[in-house]
Amino acid sequence: MEDLTPSLRAISGCAPGDASAQPILTDAQREQLAALATRVDVRPRVIVYREGTPAEHLFVIGAGMVKTFRDLPSGKRRIVAFWYPGDVFGLAERGKYAYTVQAITATTLYRIPRAPLKDALLRDGHLQFKFLIKVTHEFREAQRQKISFMRRDAVGKVATFFSMLEQQLGDATVPDDITVPMSRSDIANFLGLSAEAVSRATHELIRRRIVAIPDLHTVRILDRTRFALLVSKM
Repeated sequence: MEDLTPSLRAISGCAPGDASAQPILTDAQREQLAALATRVDVRPRVIVYREGTPAEHLFVIGAGMVKTFRDLPSGKRRIVAFWYPGDVFGLAERGKYAYTVQAITATTLYRIPRAPLKDALLRDGHLQFKFLIKVTHEFREAQRQKISFMRRDAVGKVATFFSMLEQQLGDATVPDDITVPMSRSDIANFLGLSAEAVSRATHELIRRRIVAIPDLHTVRILDRTRFALLVSKM
C-alpha cells in the first residue's frame, strides 16, 4: 500500500553510526504532519512557486525531485540546489520565497501551511527537534557540497556530482548505476560550467573507462576504485 504520510531524511549527527541519511520521524509524527498537509502531484517542468511570491507554505518531498534557482539580472539562471525525497524546501526572506522551485521529474509534494506548522512545533518539542536535525543536516550538506565543488577541474567536478547523486538516490536496481534525472544544462548550471564542459568531462570519464552511459539518465560506474580516488581529490 502506498504511504501517504510525509517523511524527513537526515543524518542526525548526534551519535556515531551509519553516515547515510535515514528517516527521522516516528509514525505518529508523520501522521501529525499529514493532518496538516495537502498532497500535491506535480508534473515535470511545472513551477511549484516563484521567487518573490508570498511564502505561505513549507514543502516536504514525498517522491521525485525539484530544483531551486534564481534568474539573475544578466539573464542567466543560477541553480542553487536540488531537492530529493525526504527533503524540506520553502526558504523565505521577509515573508516571500527566496528562490523559484521547479519539478525535474513527476513529483509528489506535501504542502504544509506555515501557521499551523508553527503551532504544531511550539506544542511538540520532539517534533521541533526533528526539524532542527533536518535543518542542521541540510546546512552540513550545503557546506560539504560547496567545498567539494571548489575544485577547478571539470572532470573532477562532474565525477563529484555523480557521487553526490549516488548518495542521494542510492536505490538503483542495478548495483553501480546512478540515476541522473536532471538535464546536462541543469548540471552545468549547478556546477558553474558550460554544457560543453560537462559533455567533455563526461566523455573523458567514459574514455578512461571509469564510467559508462547506458542511457540518457543513467551513469554506470565501471571502476569503483578510480572513481572514488577522483572524487576524493581536491
